[in-house]
Amino acid sequence: MFQQFDKHKIVHICDVDHPESIGVGPNGEAYTTGTGCQVYRLDLKANAAEQFASTKARCLGQVVDADGNLYAAHAGGGDVLKITPAGEVSSYATGPGGRPFECANYPAFDKQGNMYLSESGDWSGEINGAIHKITPGGGEAKQWYSEPVDTPNAIALDADETHLYFVETFGNAIARIAINDDGSAGKFERVVHMPRHIPDGIAFDTEGRLWIACHRPDAIYCFDLTARRLELFCEDWQGEALRGPTDVAFAGPDRTIMLAASLDNLVVHRFDNTGVQGLRLNHPEIG
Repeated sequence: MFQQFDKHKIVHICDVDHPESIGVGPNGEAYTTGTGCQVYRLDLKANAAEQFASTKARCLGQVVDADGNLYAAHAGGGDVLKITPAGEVSSYATGPGGRPFECANYPAFDKQGNMYLSESGDWSGEINGAIHKITPGGGEAKQWYSEPVDTPNAIALDADETHLYFVETFGNAIARIAINDDGSAGKFERVVHMPRHIPDGIAFDTEGRLWIACHRPDAIYCFDLTARRLELFCEDWQGEALRGPTDVAFAGPDRTIMLAASLDNLVVHRFDNTGVQGLRLNHPEIG
């Protein structure tokens, strides 16, 4: 159990264009992207954002390697981009067979440098999304889970890399797929159903709890996988201090700064002194 966070204590990192997701680097540095194809580096000391790159089309989720290169799901471009710290942009991966992804949404690395990627499908309400896997170095993705999935959005690996967790946005749920010893996809399981909610982003803390950002209603939850208990962390039904959170991540050197992207606003939300420490993400050396 924990105390709900007072929305009036949320700090806003301004001057970003409707950010939808957060990427965190090996030293706890943070990134986001804008709907106008901007790529931002967040200065957590100054609570400021700096644009250091731009892309041809809108990007969604991001992940960072050991050298500080950013890999962004190029939703409007149909591929995954690699963005260097100097702002140089290149294509890292395409869909299976070299086709464009219909909606590349969110990447995550495992310890070996394999990238998992959610492809959300056409957002029509039909279940036609996919989960892919891309070998270190990039290239053509391969569909990892053989069955279509419901609007897969943000993804996250647990600490032991036994499961890949992902958001089913239109399914109003969080699901997971077991990762077999040989790296293949195992059993699908829905772990929490959230009726009348639009979940969007997820992140693990060091206690193994899953944090869930919901675009609607304007709220962030914490789900204890062991106790099977869902608790409200912060909400704002008026959409003033916390508006449209679409991702949640833990940044800073000790991963104690919680950040939430705000697609409906021109800010990134910052939560300090929560007493929560985020799970360190994998930052492999890709080469």
